[in-house]
Amino acid sequence: MWHYWGIYRHGGRRVGQFGLKATPHPIEVMNAFIESIGGEERFYQNKDTALPRTPTTLPPNSFTMPHSIQKRKQIYRRKKYLNGRVKQLTHFKAKILATANIIKLNHISLGDLRARFKPTHYTLHPAVLRREQNFTRYESDPSRPLLIYGSDGGLLACRIRLRNPVIAAHLFESIQSLPPVSKKHRQRGINRSEYEARHYGVWCPYSKKPFVTSEQKLDGVEGIEFLTAQQDLWKEMTDLLGALAPGVFKDFCRYPIPGLQRACDAWAACVINRGGNDPWSTNIHRDVKESRFGYSCVASCGDYTRGDLILWDLGIKVELLHGDLFLFPDSLIHHSNEAAQGVRNSVVAFTQENMYDFWSREFGMELKRKTKKNKKIRKSKKL
Repeated sequence: MWHYWGIYRHGGRRVGQFGLKATPHPIEVMNAFIESIGGEERFYQNKDTALPRTPTTLPPNSFTMPHSIQKRKQIYRRKKYLNGRVKQLTHFKAKILATANIIKLNHISLGDLRARFKPTHYTLHPAVLRREQNFTRYESDPSRPLLIYGSDGGLLACRIRLRNPVIAAHLFESIQSLPPVSKKHRQRGINRSEYEARHYGVWCPYSKKPFVTSEQKLDGVEGIEFLTAQQDLWKEMTDLLGALAPGVFKDFCRYPIPGLQRACDAWAACVINRGGNDPWSTNIHRDVKESRFGYSCVASCGDYTRGDLILWDLGIKVELLHGDLFLFPDSLIHHSNEAAQGVRNSVVAFTQENMYDFWSREFGMELKRKTKKNKKIRKSKKL
């Protein structure tokens, strides 16, 4: 039996394997291969059954599936599990919407921010900076979540208090107990501030395969214990993401990381910020290495006042107090922190864009940024 593009079996026994590599007609190649192994079956050309010639040389493994049948079944089971988890979060979402302070900004949209996204840092116009004193400030309210939507209905930000206050206290103690940063890594891009920051988890910058961050490796057992001790925090963050942005939640969790685990449930990594006493303000920046189609989540803790989070593109200030979670697309929105009074720490869960690239190479994940680009090209050709 002849398996086209695959394995030739003669008399029930596997006797060879072949694939087209050059421009000769496929039937000529098949007949030459059959003759070389002593087979008797032949393929003949006629006007009705003739196959087109191969126009160019085919690269090796060009017909290899992006993942095996076993991996496809694993991904299917994962999709089923994620759909079930999102369904379980519908009650949590309804509870948020029932008590939330919902703000709609008519001057900006999530789609517009994504269209204007640049993978490099740039300074804001001076006119935007001068308007800071006119920004609307939203004070923290433990009983009322804050939801901010754009003119297109896309979620721009969400602030909500942790359901279990013990989690925030435990997070603060865990960050305080971490050892001092033993090695100061060179800051790429904009320097955020002088506070102490370390990255734990998995990412894939300048590499074809994901790996554990060097800062987690340096901290060793203490780094692993920190991530393990915050399981309740990661779950609350992930529940918030799954309830308000289920599509992003599924993208973050759909594909595995071979040999490694996500550090923060849905998110692959996190950055731990230890501000110390009276932490300074941070510089205006965007986290451009994160995906424009993703969200990051901030958990704030400590005994402090002020230190508002400024969202420059939105024209608002958000107060984040001990135990507040804040979900927003930090790769799209310029943001910074005001100086705080007291002791403030935080942790930010994120997944970098390079993880999407890895899943695309390894499992055939469709990248939204390429899909959007192709649609724009086709539309411009029609015009």
